[in-house]
Amino acid sequence: MLTPVDIHNQEFKRSFRGYDIDEIDDFLDQVVNDYEKLFRENSQLKKEIELNEKALSQYHQLEKNLQDTLLVAQRTADEVTNTANTRSEEIRAAAKQASDNIIRAAEIEAKRRLEDAAQKVREAITEYERIVSEKRQFIAKMRNTLKTELSLLEDAEQQFPDKQESDVLKDVNIEIGTKPEDVQELEAADEVASEENE
Repeated sequence: MLTPVDIHNQEFKRSFRGYDIDEIDDFLDQVVNDYEKLFRENSQLKKEIELNEKALSQYHQLEKNLQDTLLVAQRTADEVTNTANTRSEEIRAAAKQASDNIIRAAEIEAKRRLEDAAQKVREAITEYERIVSEKRQFIAKMRNTLKTELSLLEDAEQQFPDKQESDVLKDVNIEIGTKPEDVQELEAADEVASEENE
């Protein structure tokens, strides 16, 4: 490519019928000036293009870095979301397990207390039935004793119709105001049983 210096230093051979040298030199000077101006502009534009290409390359690199950063951020966000979901499921499962354990423990405790209460009710019923049975036996013995005593009194009156009542009672070995021994034993056993229940 021609430079302005090349144009300026260009010399032509002279001929007898040639062009006017001064006009050619003036024209060449004008061409050199214009060409030099264009040459400088061209050099300046090349430098600007080079700078722009470097800037564009930097922008492309920056864009790539931003895309990589966004990709990493997206992956990190996905991982954080997945971790949070997993942790949430674990916490929910643990809470449900704890709740189930508490409910199961409460049910077991309630069942145990219910069984204890039922056992106490059964024991109370058994004790009540025992007391009722003893009462019936006591009343039956008292009836038998009274029948026996009445029978003895009637026999004594028939055997000794002229005796006073106090004499008859002495004969049958019964003092007024005393109880037979078997009645006293029953009452003593009943008092012991009632003290044990208290």
